[in-house]
Amino acid sequence: HYPQLKIQMDDENDNSTKHKIDSILEQVDPLEIRLDATLLAIYVLCRFLFYDVTTGVKQTPGWELHDAIMLLQTLSSAIVLSALWTLVGVFGTGLFQYDATNDDNNVWNKPLINAIISAPLWVLIEVAFGWPTAGVFWLESTGGNRDLGGSFLGDQEWSLLFTLMGAGFLGVGFMMVLGRYLRQYI
Repeated sequence: HYPQLKIQMDDENDNSTKHKIDSILEQVDPLEIRLDATLLAIYVLCRFLFYDVTTGVKQTPGWELHDAIMLLQTLSSAIVLSALWTLVGVFGTGLFQYDATNDDNNVWNKPLINAIISAPLWVLIEVAFGWPTAGVFWLESTGGNRDLGGSFLGDQEWSLLFTLMGAGFLGVGFMMVLGRYLRQYI
């Protein structure tokens, strides 16, 4: 009878976990998620546009395969940032709960906490995959070094990595606080 008891206890734990997740998801406002994901995608695309404009004049005018690849990588980066932002907001800070949408914490505190958690992870993913803009900047600054292993990074690489993560936090944090603040008046 012992194996049967073990299986029954596992089922009870699974149901308890499923129940907790279901109760969290029932409190989520999907419109807030969509609005934030749109704002984040705009931020990532504008960031890429500024990067692309500052790289100088192209030798061959028009679109090339490399341009399309970089645009697809940027769109992938926007999807990753939106997914991280949503996961942290739903399961971490409660940013998207129905009852909290008009709360001042949803304008200032919760978006900044979300940015503190999700933006550095997003930048690390960009760097690891070499996606624009943080990943390309990392590759250009480190001579093509894609290795993020701690023993292979010198002081300059650590400094660059923390600078990129800090810039990611500041950009995402500022954009989301500003966007959520202005959204109150629209």
